[in-house]
Amino acid sequence: MDEGGEPVCWLDRVCPECGRLRERPGPEPCENCGAGEEGGDSRSGDSR
Repeated sequence: MDEGGEPVCWLDRVCPECGRLRERPGPEPCENCGAGEEGGDSRSGDSR
């Protein structure tokens, strides 16, 4: 029986910075917040 559907775990696509799902798993920068881009993430000016 060939079943399709969603992957069991999407944890590898969760951005550790913003918590949103990225389009692709892996080390690429997050397309939502920019985390992982060269020189830091897009929130580098955040005062937290």
